[in-house]
Amino acid sequence: MLRSVLRSLLIAGCVFSLGACALASKAAPTPGAKAASAADRPDSSELPAFLSPPEIMKRMEASAVQYRIEPKDSPPGGWAEELWPMRVEPVPVPRVVVEDGRRVIEGWKENSKAQALMNKAEEHFQARRYAEAAKLYQQALDICADCYLARAYLGDTLLFGGDLEGALEHYRKAAEINPHDYRLYYFQGSALARLGRGAEAREAFAWSLVLNPRNPVLRRFFRENPGAGMWVRGDVLVPRGFAHEEGKEVVVEFDPDYGVAWFAYANCKALWLGEASHREERTGTAERHFSSAEELECLASAAVVHASQREKGEEGAMDSSLDGLVAIIQDGMATELVLFEMAARVHPQYTLTLDDAERQRLKDYVLRYVLVSTVSL
Repeated sequence: MLRSVLRSLLIAGCVFSLGACALASKAAPTPGAKAASAADRPDSSELPAFLSPPEIMKRMEASAVQYRIEPKDSPPGGWAEELWPMRVEPVPVPRVVVEDGRRVIEGWKENSKAQALMNKAEEHFQARRYAEAAKLYQQALDICADCYLARAYLGDTLLFGGDLEGALEHYRKAAEINPHDYRLYYFQGSALARLGRGAEAREAFAWSLVLNPRNPVLRRFFRENPGAGMWVRGDVLVPRGFAHEEGKEVVVEFDPDYGVAWFAYANCKALWLGEASHREERTGTAERHFSSAEELECLASAAVVHASQREKGEEGAMDSSLDGLVAIIQDGMATELVLFEMAARVHPQYTLTLDDAERQRLKDYVLRYVLVSTVSL
């Protein structure tokens, strides 16, 4: 089992990073400014193998950096917010363009006349005057055929007016104009669920989660609509290990109630924080930034220790949720886990920069591990 876990991690797929320049601040983008794109992705075959937990401890012990270990109760939701704080504000109306062979995010250019009509339409819509709202949304489209949100909101007037098929047609036309806005797939899923087309609805909802993994609207939809026949699982990873700097020391924190796997994870995080040489060895730069190399190595530490405990039948504190992590690693989808649960916290729209094949793999992950059917589709 241990060999299987390590092998699966070593062939986990793409290695990506979000460059320090992209994550240096949390300021909202100015109009027309481009959000961060995917940084250059080093060839995973050129990277050194992951360090084992004993190798990590050996490097820490030999280091000039002072490491201090502190067992500590973790917050109810773990240390996710501390480990992966948001560094890039999302663009409210995103547009994805290709520059130098890479996808980058821009703000969608607004048509002021069409927007004025949409604002008036929204007043009617909120008052449930759907016919009046529809007329104004159509006028906005007559002025600006590429104003895809006017098309989507026109679909909403039909949806709430009872014309589900008409609404679905408008949502799909809007997605043809901008296939990168998660809302359009959420709208499609909602219409399809009402039409009783559960399998198609699940596909649409999955795409919405691919384009916006931390989507609270979608999670609330399933909580409030159990009749939809599906729900969104909670995060696989609730981190019970953490590392941070305190003066000249690197403090290794872990919650002993959740077992030694999280101690191994916290040690790995501490090594990445304290050792510039290790960061450069793994990513090609000593700068601190989010990277899958770090996340996968630290997941490997936790998974290997946990799997070893399971194999040996060791009693004592263990985090059973790590069984899910091991299963995902063995399924070859560790990179997708990192994208969905970690990278999307740091940069909520990072997945918009993925190419089509990477998006499809992430959709497969969502359908397999996130969006669960509660009925036969």
